[in-house]
Amino acid sequence: MSCGLTVPVHGYRLVVGGSLKTSNGAVTMWKFQCVATKVGLRAGLLWVGLCFVPGCQDSSVPATGGPPVELAPLTISGGDGTAEQKNTLSVDFQPPEQRRNALEAGDTAPALSISRWLKGDALQLQAGEKVYVVEFWATWCGPCLMSMPHIAELQTKYGDKVQIVGVTDEEPQVVEEFLKKMAPGGQQTWEQLLTYRLALDANGGTNAAWMQAAGQQGIPCAFIVGRQGKVEWIGHPMTIDKPLQQVVDGTWDIQRGKRESVLRESVNEALTQGNFQRALNLADELLQLDAAESGAQTIRIMALFALGRSDEANAAVAAVIEREQEDAAVLNQLAWLLATGIEKGEVDLQQALRAAERAVELDGGRDANSLDTLARVHFRLEQYEQAVSRQRQAIEQAPEGQREAYESVLKEYEAKIATVPPGHQ
Repeated sequence: MSCGLTVPVHGYRLVVGGSLKTSNGAVTMWKFQCVATKVGLRAGLLWVGLCFVPGCQDSSVPATGGPPVELAPLTISGGDGTAEQKNTLSVDFQPPEQRRNALEAGDTAPALSISRWLKGDALQLQAGEKVYVVEFWATWCGPCLMSMPHIAELQTKYGDKVQIVGVTDEEPQVVEEFLKKMAPGGQQTWEQLLTYRLALDANGGTNAAWMQAAGQQGIPCAFIVGRQGKVEWIGHPMTIDKPLQQVVDGTWDIQRGKRESVLRESVNEALTQGNFQRALNLADELLQLDAAESGAQTIRIMALFALGRSDEANAAVAAVIEREQEDAAVLNQLAWLLATGIEKGEVDLQQALRAAERAVELDGGRDANSLDTLARVHFRLEQYEQAVSRQRQAIEQAPEGQREAYESVLKEYEAKIATVPPGHQ
């Protein structure tokens, strides 16, 4: 899939075509999602179109479920729900309800084909008393690294009730060197931080049986396997909390979960086609199933902005911020979307500032991602000195391997300050 800027939205990936900046000129990853290659990206701000696609693209996973989608830059034009095409947008979709992957929720989980266990004892998935989580990741994937502390917290929370396995196809020495490095915050190595098993899939058998079979085209991606040995849920590990809790409690409704998944795919396709009114209607339907579905809330906001209904969109933003006061991840993502995906005159950037500041507060000022978002909001507000200060803090907190991307943004901010007359910063 060829897309522009990727912005994650709890179970979706918003793709905004436009001008892009990366540390080496390649389009690669964004805050919570990995795209084809292995370095970090930063975006120049052009609001020229959007689409949502599930998961996060990984070049090692071939596309499934239909022909590839080629996206050209789009321009939002007026409030009638259409999009003027600057170039071409070729979309040929099979309706989600008519598609069938080789592995879906409700199917028996495949066996794990592991060449080496790097952390923790070997295991095989067995029906019985335990719930399993199989999560695919890589050391080069910044969004994967951002998810890992949360996954470790889940393993600690559930103890023996849940067994979590992180699977990568990298060389053993690469992962071993990674585990020796300091994790975010600089207090522990990754080896010390991670509380769950890590396994190597050297021959690609596990990737083929799980990721490719399920039509998942990117990482991080997690699978919940219930006590009956069946796949219960597939999605981003940052959105796993609710389904995992319900699977453990025995209250998970797999049919409802599958319905939500179909609706998300339909939203993705509506937005890819520039049909923002349909996307809005589908988001509302998702919210009827789950009023706390933060991804649908954010999609609703983006669709309202795209339809030119800015007042309604800003009111919806305020409602989400109020409702999600204790969720740093949701607030951070929302602030980033507002600061990077919407024209300045339409969005209430003070709300973006409120969300970003609260996310940093919840993270204790130790999360590079949240600090980077707050810096970007300050930059959009033309508060350049604050932007520089916060970006420097983000660099201090960033794990090794991600600092270069943050440093390139700092140079952008410092260059801007140099062009602003004294007293106007």
